[in-house]
Amino acid sequence: MPRRGLLTMLLAYAAAAALAGLVWQRHLDAVLGLRSVLAALAATGVLWLIGLLRRNPSVFDPYWSVAPVPLVAAWACDPASAGAEPTRQLLVVALVTAWGLRLTYHFLRTFPGLDHEDWRYTDMRRSSGRLFPLVNLLVLHLIPTAMLGLACAAAYPALVTGTQPLGPLDLLAAAVTLAAILLEATSDRIMRTFRARPREPGSVCEQGPWAWARHPNYLGELGFWWGLYLCSVAAVPAGDRAVEWAAVGPLVITSLLVFYSAPALDRRLAARSPAYRDYMRRVPSLLPRTPRVPR
Repeated sequence: MPRRGLLTMLLAYAAAAALAGLVWQRHLDAVLGLRSVLAALAATGVLWLIGLLRRNPSVFDPYWSVAPVPLVAAWACDPASAGAEPTRQLLVVALVTAWGLRLTYHFLRTFPGLDHEDWRYTDMRRSSGRLFPLVNLLVLHLIPTAMLGLACAAAYPALVTGTQPLGPLDLLAAAVTLAAILLEATSDRIMRTFRARPREPGSVCEQGPWAWARHPNYLGELGFWWGLYLCSVAAVPAGDRAVEWAAVGPLVITSLLVFYSAPALDRRLAARSPAYRDYMRRVPSLLPRTPRVPR
């Protein structure tokens, strides 16, 4: 990313974090969930406004990987979570931090700068016309903020309410989450290398996990959120209804990736590349299988 764009991003997120922290401190008498919502809305509002001034909603793009780290840390450190198992809290915060840093690094490596606007935002700007600022606020900012909050809630019982001692399920949950982070990191690294090398227009990456699934990075993203949910399952007694609510977030993320993100990307790439259409016939979308030999 160009230095000017990076500086804008840093200042934007510093301002968003400052306002979110102020809102959090001003509402210490409120329940933890309400404080989280108010702080998230404050940060989102700042980033939306800066995106309007910069004429690029992509200012908000890193929010997905940046916001969960301070959020889960705040949950773990809050007095409301005093009864939770501290080792599990540390484990969950470490996993979320590793995921967030890795994904933010990938964004910084691949984002061309604020002079570039994502094709989806351009299409939305064209179709909504003068209403784009409001559509931008609702569709590109508030809805993703709500979805991310629900996703993070998968770890809420593990960080705040779960008092069960550590057990084998914690090891399984940590293994699933870490494996998902590694899968996402490996997939992104291979794709970055593929795109950086000279290649034929329309060629398709079929290296590593991309030979087994068309969207292994999305599969890693799904595994991460479901891994956090398993941490919460391990944290509460059997039959605790809290884990039912904690599953809502991963279910929402799963629905988003399975029914929108993956199909939308497939349609766009297939329209531009005959090789990708052949790739779609041979390689599944998310659930990996043994690569088939091209005919």
